[in-house]
Amino acid sequence: IYEKEKLFERAADLADYFRDSVMELRELDAVTDIRGYGLIAGFDLAVKGAPGARGFAAQKRLFEAGLHIKFTGDAGIIAPPLVSEKKHIDEMCGIFKEILRDI
Repeated sequence: IYEKEKLFERAADLADYFRDSVMELRELDAVTDIRGYGLIAGFDLAVKGAPGARGFAAQKRLFEAGLHIKFTGDAGIIAPPLVSEKKHIDEMCGIFKEILRDI
């Protein structure tokens, strides 16, 4: 199935676009660090209140907005599926910007 759908090739073609889009989240005050490789990126949120409280609030609000992100404390990981397209990356980053601007 991988060969038929060329998932790995599609992911490789999308990686630069994904990384550039995610790196734009650096403009948000809540984000203190972003790193990534391929179609996976990790980011840290500035501590606000108790450690992990901002990450928990972000995870809950992002999920309610339709985006499931894995958080451990104030560190999150985003990894879109290999079938993603540019429009999906745009949607994910749009949700991120909207929610993290208010966290």
